Amino acid sequence: MENIYKKYRKASGLTQEVASEKLGISVDSLKRYEMGERIPSNDIAKNMCTTYKDMRLAYDHVCNSEVGKLLLENLVGKDLCCSVLNFINILNNNVVMKDTMIKIASDGVIDCDEIDEWQEAEAAIKSLITSGYEILLRRDKFEQNKNKTCSSNA
Repeated sequence: MENIYKKYRKASGLTQEVASEKLGISVDSLKRYEMGERIPSNDIAKNMCTTYKDMRLAYDHVCNSEVGKLLLENLVGKDLCCSVLNFINILNNNVVMKDTMIKIASDGVIDCDEIDEWQEAEAAIKSLITSGYEILLRRDKFEQNKNKTCSSNA
């Protein structure tokens, strides 16, 4: 699997030398991040996101942290149309789950006989959140395309 920091730098079309200059770090530091020898701080990862113009790097950076692994799923990288359709499909399929969650949560306790249903509800929520991020993180691509289109129409 390709290193996320290298993947996003390459996708932005920047060389290590140019990227490290824009990020204000040494080429050696960038190489260590891209070889997986070190993990960039959140500040450097944030700068990478803005320099490489792709907020998916932020999600991947958090997702690959020990804390992020507890909460987040890796994104698949679907196009906008598939991401939206998947989100709506999950949402529609889980309308029934709402009643189950209300029934279970109404007494403030998850009883032994409710655990399986509750775990299904948790899985549905996690899928919905992941799908939502797939849509939200398309914003960068939209903004880039909008800027190109708007400047060429001017």
